[in-house]
Amino acid sequence: MTHPLHEALFHQCTWCGKSIEADEDYYGFGASSNPDIDLEEKAGQFVSLNLSLLNKTVAAFVPGESGSQQLGGHDLVFITCSEDCASSLKEALDLERDVFEDDVDY
Repeated sequence: MTHPLHEALFHQCTWCGKSIEADEDYYGFGASSNPDIDLEEKAGQFVSLNLSLLNKTVAAFVPGESGSQQLGGHDLVFITCSEDCASSLKEALDLERDVFEDDVDY
């Protein structure tokens, strides 16, 4: 049985929060997590990701192994209501990655 919150997240834009009706198009994209993070126990569930620079939390779906293979090996799926929201979310994720993956020498 699917958890009601998880079911609701399939019908909500993770970027702007807008409800996505069953007859509306979904947008989004797949992404890969850090290889050091084991998401195996989260397959079939949503996980929260904190975007520190924007002080914003977004949800990503973790597909099972077969779903990941269908998504070109991506282990996270972000659901959005429009191409604009997908683009904005991708830019925010890229910025977070770029800032926090840079090696800083002290």
